[in-house]
Amino acid sequence: MTYTLIALVGASFILNFWFFRKLSKSEKENNQYRKSIQYALEALGRDLTNFQAGVSRDLDRTNKNVEGNLNSIKRIDRKVDVREKFIINSLPSTIRNIIGHIEFAKPLDSNHGRG
Repeated sequence: MTYTLIALVGASFILNFWFFRKLSKSEKENNQYRKSIQYALEALGRDLTNFQAGVSRDLDRTNKNVEGNLNSIKRIDRKVDVREKFIINSLPSTIRNIIGHIEFAKPLDSNHGRG
């Protein structure tokens, strides 16, 4: 009976030692796993920040290009408006001049245009 008791106590010590050793080994693995996950998340965060900065730069550059193109379109539109106003304002006098030229033009043949 004493030997059995000693064997049980010894076995319990061995099992406790094995269990705590396994537990500390799994804690070390968990810590390594946590560190690798933390490192991966930090790297992902840096990549995301760099991506957002790149998108922001590209968006600003695109906005500047669009604003520049819009300004040039506005200038062209103003020029067209000025020319259109000039044409509309000068149209009656141009028509009068053309009609005057037609009325006072010499006939092309001797029959005065009569066939």
